[in-house]
Amino acid sequence: MQLTNTVTDPDGDQANLTFEVWTADAAGNPVTKVKLNDSTYGVIVSPYVASGGTAKVDVPAGKLALNTNYVFRTNAYDGSLYETVWSPWAKFRVELPVDLTLPTPNYASPNPNHFDAQQPHYYQTKPLGQPGTPLSARATAAAKDAVEQCSEPDETGRQVCFGKSTPAPKGKAPHASAKAGVAAATAGVQWCNTDFESILATRFIECDVRSVPVIISMDGVPQAVAKFMFLRMIELDGQNTFTEHLTIEPAQQIPPAFREINFVGWNHLCENFCTPQEQPVTAWNGKPWWVPGEMHSATLTTPYKWDTSLAGTDYRFKPDIQIDANILPADGKIRPFKTGYQWSLDYDGGTEDLDRIRCDTPAADAPAGSVPGCVFVNVAPTYTFNAKAFPQAAAHAWLIQKATPKHPGSMTDQKPLYYMGDEAQNTRSRGRICPTGWAANNGDASALVDASDTLNCDEFAFASSYNSGGMSSTEGGINPAIPPGKTTPSGDACISMYAKKHGSMIHLFSQNGADPTFNEVCGRAAISGMHNQESMGGHFANFMKQMRIKDKDAYWLDTRMDDGGTCRYGVGGGQPVICQLAAQ
Repeated sequence: MQLTNTVTDPDGDQANLTFEVWTADAAGNPVTKVKLNDSTYGVIVSPYVASGGTAKVDVPAGKLALNTNYVFRTNAYDGSLYETVWSPWAKFRVELPVDLTLPTPNYASPNPNHFDAQQPHYYQTKPLGQPGTPLSARATAAAKDAVEQCSEPDETGRQVCFGKSTPAPKGKAPHASAKAGVAAATAGVQWCNTDFESILATRFIECDVRSVPVIISMDGVPQAVAKFMFLRMIELDGQNTFTEHLTIEPAQQIPPAFREINFVGWNHLCENFCTPQEQPVTAWNGKPWWVPGEMHSATLTTPYKWDTSLAGTDYRFKPDIQIDANILPADGKIRPFKTGYQWSLDYDGGTEDLDRIRCDTPAADAPAGSVPGCVFVNVAPTYTFNAKAFPQAAAHAWLIQKATPKHPGSMTDQKPLYYMGDEAQNTRSRGRICPTGWAANNGDASALVDASDTLNCDEFAFASSYNSGGMSSTEGGINPAIPPGKTTPSGDACISMYAKKHGSMIHLFSQNGADPTFNEVCGRAAISGMHNQESMGGHFANFMKQMRIKDKDAYWLDTRMDDGGTCRYGVGGGQPVICQLAAQ
């Protein structure tokens, strides 16, 4: 810490300044004098400087406390006379660029349930390197390849069409529906209903709700429109099966220009090794035809089976459905117009691969208990820290997510983590960020839980991710941490921190002499080994197994930390991050 003041001598002589420091209250009033050295008065005297120049003194390390308010004043001496009055008080505060006050751990807090932690969202997040846009939210307009699906015009130029569906409003999720048919169709999945258009998914359930117009037109000009809600929910609910629930209902009263709208046929489609089990008309729950005045729902449940006979095999499936309807105008014309609607021809923009399914069978040498299963491969699941039990690790990840430009694992910033399964690469990446002995040399034992605990170097983004700062671009890394003038990734290019007890609380501090710019792509922190290992370990292994994560799969990280608006400065933009965190 360096203190400065300007020297002003009436005679223009050289002078030095005596610096005196006191603790201060919130208003800046002096409280207690601080002894800056072992001299009688505990003050520091600067070298002589010319009048108009700046006198500077360095306060020795350990004399000032962190997060404490201080004031200082100066008195000049020109070699013969002292000033008769002190300068006005100047306020200052000792702060590190990173100072996170952590909540008290609750080691009885259970690990979050991975299935319960999955919230439906609309982000289409493909595995790293897959063709197409790797991450996109829903567009505000319909997909560019969506088309109207029409019958052939009759001799008068009249025809009927299924129009393009209304784009789903961004950020909305349906509410529980009052319609009994929909509740049955969605099998208790409350966020999947026909309240309004939406497309949402988890790793195991995808729900696409569309408002589809049925149009009578003459020479291409609409004459009457009846709007229907189409809901398709796919549940990946079995080892060698999955299930589609299709619900159709009017979105509003059917205009009297229609005599009847009758859905008379359906045909499910899937790739090789995937077989839809077509259901008869009697399988509909509710009749699949409507006349003006009717507002009921009709639901058809269709199972799919896929081939699990080959060990160690991955499949990609994209279920589709064609729906045929007879449309009878109300003008006395007897012959109905027949047209069809195919699901895959009417996607909302940016969601065309949200329903892409990956099914896999265990390898012949897979661990006991491994079973076949399916996931929506372009829907990233969320890994959730147990921040209540292990706040040191959670706070470290929170900082890197919030305060650095790569925001690894942040769903809000649409920056997924990508799992990297090569153990040798994992070791290389970790060794570059956390070389042997780094935690012991840079940590503080006050952060340890008990006598059996040891200091660990916690790296984020994880070494087991393509986001790791320790993975070079030639190795496939997407965020290599390269120090200036170097070519190999190193933890020296990360934000470096350590956990330490300060007062009664554990804090996460930035390292002295390694002030961050907050443009870094990674972090490393010397923290409790228990917090580091238990925040991942078996909890992450269970997540991997339950979410069927494979190499290059995307996932999100929920740190379960929140600053509650306590940060002294805004997080981000290169400012210090001084906050009191709470675990959720």
